[in-house]
Amino acid sequence: MRFLLFVLSLAATPMALAVQPIEGTVYRDSRGVYLSAYSDDNCKLYTIETKSEDAALSVRKLSNGDTVTASGLIDSKSCMAIIESVDYVGLKKLLGYWYSQEGIITVRDYNSLSFYPINMNDFQNGKDFTQIDPITYRYSVTPSDGKEWVLFLSDSTSTVFATILFNKNNATMRIYDSENGEIIKVLRLSKWGNLK
Repeated sequence: MRFLLFVLSLAATPMALAVQPIEGTVYRDSRGVYLSAYSDDNCKLYTIETKSEDAALSVRKLSNGDTVTASGLIDSKSCMAIIESVDYVGLKKLLGYWYSQEGIITVRDYNSLSFYPINMNDFQNGKDFTQIDPITYRYSVTPSDGKEWVLFLSDSTSTVFATILFNKNNATMRIYDSENGEIIKVLRLSKWGNLK
């Protein structure tokens, strides 16, 4: 009987150590980077440890309050989140109201954004942008090699990809043709305000 229990415990160990999805919110302080994982155990915060250079680069780019979906292991005994790869992120600094010469973008959550095509002169002269029918996009953000982030934007007819680079209260979004990879449009965005 003991032998059978020993064999069963050995067989179960690799499954317990298998890579799994990890989701949570990132916190930083002077001592390290932590994850408040969406799980039901005793660890309030997990210390993040990365297992690849790509994962380390992605984690370094994250800020307080960003969310992350990654692949890796959760060790509840040592309160460690061992991240092998970062799959998707929710960037807190993307949330809010942005404007460009082409219109206004509102980003209320980590899944959808609305683009209001309004002339900036009309907007500055008091026209209410919310009276215009927006184009609503589902979006997801993934890491890239450099300082930019990759966005996949889907509306009711198509999906395009873009990159976004943040610089304080400004951002540059480059939208690409998914067929040939050429830049279709460059949006120079300025932060108008945070969510209310």
